[in-house]
Amino acid sequence: MNGFTTTTDDTRTLALHVLAFVGFQKSYPFKSVSRADLTNPKSMTYRDSLAIILENALIVMVMPVASFAPSFLPLQWQQIGWAIKSFREYMSGQLEDERQLIRDGKPGTGTLVSNLVRASEEAANEKAVLNDGVPLKPLTEAEILGNIFVFNFAGHDTTAISTAYAMLLLVANPQVQDWVHEELQYHVKDTDLKSVSYSKLFPKLKRCLAVLLETLRLYNPLPGVPKYTARQTHLEVEGRTYVVPADTVVVPNLQALHTFPRHWGDDALTWRPQRWITGSSIESEDFFKPLKGSYFPWSEGIRNCPGKRFAQVEFVALMAALFQSHVAEPVPKGNESPEKARERVLAVVKDSNVELLLRMRDPGSVRVRWMAR
Repeated sequence: MNGFTTTTDDTRTLALHVLAFVGFQKSYPFKSVSRADLTNPKSMTYRDSLAIILENALIVMVMPVASFAPSFLPLQWQQIGWAIKSFREYMSGQLEDERQLIRDGKPGTGTLVSNLVRASEEAANEKAVLNDGVPLKPLTEAEILGNIFVFNFAGHDTTAISTAYAMLLLVANPQVQDWVHEELQYHVKDTDLKSVSYSKLFPKLKRCLAVLLETLRLYNPLPGVPKYTARQTHLEVEGRTYVVPADTVVVPNLQALHTFPRHWGDDALTWRPQRWITGSSIESEDFFKPLKGSYFPWSEGIRNCPGKRFAQVEFVALMAALFQSHVAEPVPKGNESPEKARERVLAVVKDSNVELLLRMRDPGSVRVRWMAR
């Protein structure tokens, strides 16, 4: 087998398909969106429209919709306009379908759209109020659509990037693959994963989740998490007092926090998922708990990422599906030894830069081969 060079593309497709199904119960064949096939607005599926919007998210947020309409524009720009129109039509249809289910007294579909619509309707019917006595208004259609876009935008690229890093790090570290496989053999064996419930299996697969925790420690897609001070704050740091004025933007450096030797040891710069697991046997294993404030890839406090558990469950499910009965290895170049090939993969991972989010510069230079155990 020659292997695949499309790891990052595949993780983007996977993240997109998970969002499409969980959010809107739309299921598609596992293949990337081909923009060459989108020659008119009617050829665009929901998945196509969402993929194009997410791929051009910054442009969509800055440019008015009308700027994509003129027919003399390049096809790629027109496709953005078609995607926005198509996405809105899909969403409006979903909203109306959900409201009709509510009027008919039927249960919801359980999707993201369903939960937003039903929570909004309940707030309106119960005349809920905030702590200060202000009535809690139901979400408007525009607000619901805005929330859906934010969930998709925030949950797609971050998940896809983190998964791509984890996959190539696992390719470079076969001993971690074996460590994960040992856990899967203990808890899953050859059981069909579709027959196992989330509540029974997810809490047990700690090693699978540790791979994500360690990947985010070193390769978090977000270089920092912006915060604001509500009031003047005094910080005590090594015997000195620092005054931070009210309404000040504070951006903790996640990479520095997550690699500080005082909290993470002398091998703080080494990717080692085993650091997250304590216990003498698989049955008794538990998670290492970092010092508060030394690790927060999903932010922290009441405004932490609402998609944290969603991302964790998605990643653990992927790990179980891939490594239950398969291994991944790099395809050597020329006379390259397996060890040198793994070193090259690790060098590709480390050669990263920030383009809004952290990304590898040339992940396509790594060819990965998947083999049955």
